[in-house]
Parts: sequence; C-alpha cells; structure tokens
Amino acid sequence: MTTTSAPGTGIGPGPAAETRLASFRRYCAQRTGRPLERPGDLHAFSLDDAPTFWRALLEWSALPWSGSADRVVVGTDVETARFFPDVRLNYAAALLGPRPDVDDASAAVTSVHADGSTRTVDRRGLRAAVGQAAAALRRLGVRPGEQVVVVAGSDLPTVVAVLAAAAVGATVSTAMPDMGAPVLVDRFGRTDPVLLFLDRAAVPGDADAAGHALVSGLPGLRHVLLLDDGAAPERWPVDTRSWAGELTGVPAEPVERWPALPFDHPLFVLFSSGTTGPPKAIVHGAGGTLLEHVKEHALHGDLGPRDVLYVHTTTAWMMWHWQLSALAVGAHVVLYDGPVSRPATLWELVARHGVTVFGTSPAHLQLCQDTGLRPGETLDLGRLRAVLSTGSVLHDWQFDWVADAVGPVPLQSISGGTDVLGCFVLGHPELPVRRGWSQARSLGLDVAAVDEAGREVRGRVGELVCRRPFPSRPVGFRQDPDGRRFHDAYFAAHPGMWTHGDLVEIAPDGGARVHGRSDGVLNVDGVRIGPSEVYRALQGVPGIAQAMAVEQRDPRYAGASRMVLLVVLHPDADLDGDLARTLRATVRRRASAAHVPSLVVAVDELPVTHSGKPSETAARDAVNGDPVRNEGALRNPGCLTGIRAAVARAGRSTVPTADADARALTTSAAADADADRVAAEAARLWREALGLDRVGPDDHFADLGGTSRQVMTLLRRVALELGADVPVEDFLAEPTPAGLARCVARARSAPMPDVVELRAGVGRPVFLLCDAWGQFNSLHALVRALHTERPVLGLHPPLADAAGRRRSVGELADACLVAAAGRQPAGPLSLLGYSFGGLVGYETAVRARAAGRPLGWLGLIDVFPPTASLTRGEARARRWAGRLDTLRSPARLAHRLHHRVPGVGQGVEEAAWTQSWLVAAAHRLSPYDGPVTYYAATRGLPLVGNTLSAWRRAAPHLLVTELAGDHEDLLSAARVDLLAARVSATLA
Repeated sequence: MTTTSAPGTGIGPGPAAETRLASFRRYCAQRTGRPLERPGDLHAFSLDDAPTFWRALLEWSALPWSGSADRVVVGTDVETARFFPDVRLNYAAALLGPRPDVDDASAAVTSVHADGSTRTVDRRGLRAAVGQAAAALRRLGVRPGEQVVVVAGSDLPTVVAVLAAAAVGATVSTAMPDMGAPVLVDRFGRTDPVLLFLDRAAVPGDADAAGHALVSGLPGLRHVLLLDDGAAPERWPVDTRSWAGELTGVPAEPVERWPALPFDHPLFVLFSSGTTGPPKAIVHGAGGTLLEHVKEHALHGDLGPRDVLYVHTTTAWMMWHWQLSALAVGAHVVLYDGPVSRPATLWELVARHGVTVFGTSPAHLQLCQDTGLRPGETLDLGRLRAVLSTGSVLHDWQFDWVADAVGPVPLQSISGGTDVLGCFVLGHPELPVRRGWSQARSLGLDVAAVDEAGREVRGRVGELVCRRPFPSRPVGFRQDPDGRRFHDAYFAAHPGMWTHGDLVEIAPDGGARVHGRSDGVLNVDGVRIGPSEVYRALQGVPGIAQAMAVEQRDPRYAGASRMVLLVVLHPDADLDGDLARTLRATVRRRASAAHVPSLVVAVDELPVTHSGKPSETAARDAVNGDPVRNEGALRNPGCLTGIRAAVARAGRSTVPTADADARALTTSAAADADADRVAAEAARLWREALGLDRVGPDDHFADLGGTSRQVMTLLRRVALELGADVPVEDFLAEPTPAGLARCVARARSAPMPDVVELRAGVGRPVFLLCDAWGQFNSLHALVRALHTERPVLGLHPPLADAAGRRRSVGELADACLVAAAGRQPAGPLSLLGYSFGGLVGYETAVRARAAGRPLGWLGLIDVFPPTASLTRGEARARRWAGRLDTLRSPARLAHRLHHRVPGVGQGVEEAAWTQSWLVAAAHRLSPYDGPVTYYAATRGLPLVGNTLSAWRRAAPHLLVTELAGDHEDLLSAARVDLLAARVSATLA
C-alpha cells in the first residue's frame, strides 16, 4: 500500500524531557500559527478547529495511509458524520509496518502463561508471523468485509490470528473460551462469521462437545481453525483443521500486500459488557479506532518505543483491543492468560517484565488494599511510571493507597467504553493528578455534562455527552439495517449529541469525575442517588468485602421504591444487628440519610459480566423478581437465585410482642404506667413502619434504613393510633424510639390548635390547608422552600366530629373560614392546598366570597375534581385511566391484588385516606368566579383534559401551570423546590 510521509516528527521522543503531547502541541502551533503554550490550549484548539486538529494528528503520527486527507469530516451531525472519506489504510500495517523511530529488533509482544513460562517476539518476527497467517487466510478464501471470530485467551497466537484477519480486511470479533457455547452463539450469531479460530485448551469441561455446540450454532461457518495442539474432531459439521498445520510451508506475505481499505472499513465487532441489557453488537471502523488509540496512547499516555504496557484484561473486553493498538506507537505489549491467584500476582508480573504503564481496575486495587499488600516495598517497581484504572468508578481512597503502598506514580482514572472503543476522560502527562478525578477530557472530543434538558452543567453531576462528531464513533450495529437501534441507544435522549449512559462531573479546570452508569441511579422517594456515593461511604466498614446498591419496588407502599444493599461479607463476618447498624450509621454520617439502605442483605456473590464488570441491572431485576434481561451476559448467572432467596428471607421478619420493646424503652422513658404504654406503642409503630423485628431505645431512624416516606407513615399512625400529632421537625430533632415517646407525650399535653404557625414572617399570612390525614408533615418541605417573607399558617380543622363521623368538605370549609378570620380579621385571604387540602381550600374560598370576604389568591396543587362533579363520560374515563395506571405500575397492581385476598384489610393509614377520599368524592364543586392558580402534574393520570374541564366549569378563570412529575411526586425532595418556585412566583 502507498505510504505518506508525515511532515511532523512522529510519535518518537522529542527533545529531552519533552512529552509527546508537548511535541504535538508545538507541531500544531507551527502549522497553524496559533499559540498553544498551555495544556488547556490544545484541547480548546482541538474543538474550535477540529478538522485541522484531526488532520494534524493523522500526519504527525506517521501512520501509513494513502489517498487524500483534504476532506477531514463530511457533515456536522454526530450520528452521521464521516471522517477522512478519501483516506485508505490497513490497521495491521499501521501496527506492524517498519518505522524509522522504532528498532525492528525490539520486543513487540511478550506472552506470559499461568505456569510462569513466557514467549517474546520482536517486531520483525511478529510482522513475519502475521504475514504468514494472512497468506494462509487468503488461501482459505477469506475476503475483505467477511467476519472472523476468535475464541481464545490473551496470548501470542491470538494476537497473530486477530492481526492476520485484519490484514486481509476481515472484520474480527473475540471472546474467551470459558464464556460457554450458548453465550458465544448468541453473540457471534449476529455477525455471520465465515471462519472461527478456537482454542479448546481453555474451554472448561468437555471441550469437544462445547466446540461442537458452538460450531453447530454458527451456520455460515466455512472453516474452523484450532489453536490448541489437540487432534481435530471427526464429527463437527464444518471443515476443521489445525492452525499450526495450516501454516506449514506457507511463506509470509509482505505488508505491502495487505489491502488499503476505506477509513471507516469495519475492523472489529465488539459486544457491550451487558451490564444493562443484552450485549449490543457494535461495529467499529479501522481508521477511527486507530487514530483514537494512537491519540490516547501517544498524547494522553505519553506511550512510545521505550515503554512496556500491560493491561489486565481478557479478549472479551475492549481493553484488549486498546492494548493491542499500542503496537502502533512502538510500545512493547505484555499479555497474561493465567488467573490472579493472589493479590500480588499482577504486581509481580509488572516487576518481572519491567512494565512502565500498568492497567488495572478499582476492584483489583481494592483487593490489594484490603489484604494489606504493599508492592512498592516488596517488589522492584522502578520502571513503573503510571498506573491506569478503568472498568468502574475509582474512589478517592484508592489514590491514597497507590501513593502510599505502590509509590510516587500517577494513578490515572480512564473511562469510556466498548461503545466508542476508547476513552472520553483519561490521563494527561502535563497535569497533576487530583484524587478521585480524571485529569482531562479526551482531545478532539467535545465531552460535557448536561442536565435532563440537554443544557451544559459545570461543577455538578450530569449526563455524559459528546456534542460534536468524533472519528471513533461506531459505524453502527449488526442486524440494524435502518439504524433505528443505533439511534435509540445513543442519540434519542439528547438529539444532536452522543449520550453515553454515564454520569459525570466536569470541573472548571477540565478535569472529570465519573459517577457510574446513569441507568444505575436509584430514585428513592424522589431523591436521585448514585450507587458510587454509597460505595464511597462504605469504605472501611469492617466485614464488608463487596457491596451493590439497587432500587427495589417497595412491597409496602404502592408506587414507592426503596434501596436494597447487597453485601458480600468477609469470611469471618456475620451480618448481625450490630454490623447492619454500624453500616447504616456510617453511610448516614459520610453521605446523608437519603443514602441509608432500607434493607441490607448478605449474599454469596454479586453478578458480574464476562468482562468482569459488576451488573447492577441484573441485581436489580433479581431483587424485584423480574426476568433478568442480561442473564446471558453474566459470568455467574447462578448467583441470581441466591440473591432472590436472600432478599425474600430478609423481607420476612418475625414480629415479637410489644413487651420486648417496652422493656427496652422504659429504661429511657418515665416509669409510670401510661409512659410504659406509650413507649411500647411507639416502639411497635416504629418497628412496623420499618419492617423490623426489634429496635433499641436509641436506634437512629436513618441508621435503620428509614426513608422520608416511612417518616410520614410513622407519624400518621402515631396521630391515628396514639392521638398525638407530632410535627416532623420535632421527630427529626430526636429520631429514636425513646425520642418519639417523648414527642408523643408533649403532643398529647398540648393538642394542635385550629391554626398552626408553620413558618414565621411579616405581612398577610398564607393559609395552607392540612392534608387528607389532617396533618402538615407531608407539606413541611414545601413550606420551607417557599420564597416569601409572609408567614405561613396551617388551617387544621378536625376531620371528624365528636361522635367520630367524618365531616363533609363544606363543614371543613366553614371551620377553616372561621379559623382564618380569627387570625386575619380583615384584608384579602390567600389560600393554598394540595390534593384533598386543595379541595377544602377551594370551598373555603367559595364561602369567603359568599360572605363578602375578599380573596387575594387561591392556589390548588394538583387537586382532582370530586367524582360527583364529573360528567358520566369523565367519570368513566377516570375509572379506565385509574385501571391503566395500576397496570403500568407493578407495585400498585400488587397492592390492589393484595387487598382482594380474603381476610386482608386496609391498614389504619390507608383507611383514614380512604375516608377522606370518600368525603371528597361525594362533594359537588360550587361555582367560583375568582381567579384560581392550578399547579398540574404532567405525568399523572391520562385525563388531565377531563380534570381541567370539570374545574373550568366551576371556576372559569383557571390559570394552569404545569410541573413535571406524578401527583405523588410533586412534594418529593426531587421536585418540591420547583413546585415552591412556581407557587412563590404566582403567590399574590
């Protein structure tokens, strides 16, 4: 093939002590006349003038290519843009061709085996081996564009097979032999391979039977080439040969024989790790892969001919291909196909082979730290100059451990993925390392963090996107002829951007901190929680070896969810009450009460994919009893049965008599009989709200996994069963069973008046109506978040009369008007209510107008009109909408079916709500000709139009402002600030 002569210096070392990045920056400055003196200047240039940057990189790198680079990028859309449409190249030639800055006799690949034996080949020898293998493949009829699959470990024969296939223009996929025939057939069946390389030596069990199943499941195969030394089986349905025998007598063909192919010619089909669903078959182009890898290795990693690179990976993971491309910058690549039998195994390999750049994972680093390993003191790591970590979130303390136990080498957190076969954030040879952070965003990639609306955010967590075209964007997916699945995977969430599926925080200096997968985020009571935040808080908790936080549909509350923490314990640990309490208290102290898990469950192991990545999606499905979408992508699917069983056991708690809790509580409560009874009852309600079998008098609510929803349930039941309306702020001041008993005693001694000061202020008050349980606790966050100097007073009419009969909406409104007039004798009234309280507030406004009392403002927060005020068609639509809403929510459906079981009745809390609902449903709206501001939840029941029609018949001057969320979500921590802002903006 034709080779261009690059006008730059290439990837070889520049002046003494100058990094390759500095050399390239100087080259770009000379080429453009643009001053690029600081590290950040080059990144800005790579985005501002992307075509010049990418062409300069292609030419400076001295990669072999032919054609014209005048057209750098065609199109501006990230999804469809093409790079270098007139450039042709060959990936294998770029890795193996002679280079003026690399000695042909220098080591290219060292293959290390489990028994300690090694084999090293120099660049000349590797080029000859690949040339011979390419000639053999050509004799077998393998043509450009056809698919070759390699099922083998990380060793030298695998490298030769992969590069030979790439040399003749085939598209290559790789996998590990121990993944099993069903998984391999599922993956490779989507690629239509014509040739299979197979190493049976690493296949567990009956290798021939497994091989037969694999071959039989790939009907398009023409040849199977065995990489092992065993005899060829006789009854496989495809021509099967020894690869060594096939090479005998075949002369090596020169690099010049290898075809020059289009820049975006399919090179690899890689499969996503399967952490979130079935693996995607992602097609990567040769030119984009090569250019991105050279950029990352030479510029971000300062990797060159004097370096030895070892990345702990398997052929099933994209890091294997990423490591392979280091041959293009002249580096010596070390491979290892054995097990990690001890924490020191990999460090010993690094020391023995003089590795300069070592790639590992947070899980391996944590293992080393937990076992007290100090490789810097026991091994000669004198040549090691950098440690790379990828695969999951790297925590702050791991930077400290590397600095202390390994030595003064930078720990660089690199993150990207199979989807782009590269990195979005990674290291930088000229910038300092900041613990917990990646040093830089990848050059030429417009990486940003955005909010749900696609707006860039700085200094806080957002969705990781790339906003401009980049060469390593995949060509597409296999078996996706119209590109719809490709579009939906990466471009549907934020049109015009690549959405990667990670959460990231971008610092003002350009550093980045990845917070994990965005689809792994938990939403507990409206609070978004990143699992990595929980894992950071758990660091150092004794007895915990591994942990995984997942969201579970709460079986106790329809439509609600809770956090379940799955933990793998150290062999000598036991998940007793003390450890669970310590765990929760530590999380609350280091993070927040919202991060405390409701349920802590010990399991034998956590699900991981074949590439070793933890799969929170699989665990979440198992915890919820759902089909596991990515079970075929798991290395250990058997662990799911254990997880399901453990969660089921943890959910079944035995409830001892209240006397046990009473005895514990009377040590800190008054010793009289009434105090004993209050303490016992408070403990019972506490236990039942949290689903625990026993509690201690000083147990903190959050340490036991309590959520804000459970606080509401507990305080409602305290009011209904103990006759004490405890304000939530009083409870939070001492959130223990003993503290609750004291709160109950105080509330009983001073019953709540008809008008309650919820927030002090100046001027005319804003009157807030109580909720369907006659309380203000659910409205506490809204009151605190309002932007007003006016006082907020709560109207608290008794919901029932002295005989226990529920009062009608009209009777409640009369009582509210009297109470409001008592606190504000003159001037226009301002009334606000949510749901049931809003209905009472509306009727209070009607009666005030009828009495000649002016109304300054009336706000209704997502108040459903009473059934009695709906037309027959509207009532029918509401019934069907309610049924559909139930069917869409598994939790609501289970809740509904649960109460149809004979003998199962409503709890006290639900029965009280039902009584309020019946009172509301029987009410008929009275006409009101004044202005009404209505705050509508936009994701509520699909009958908003009907709801508003009913309201507009009664109140024609209805002003509607919409808020994202369900009816139940509007007061949640995630949405209450927006609701408060809207209310404050319209408050008169």
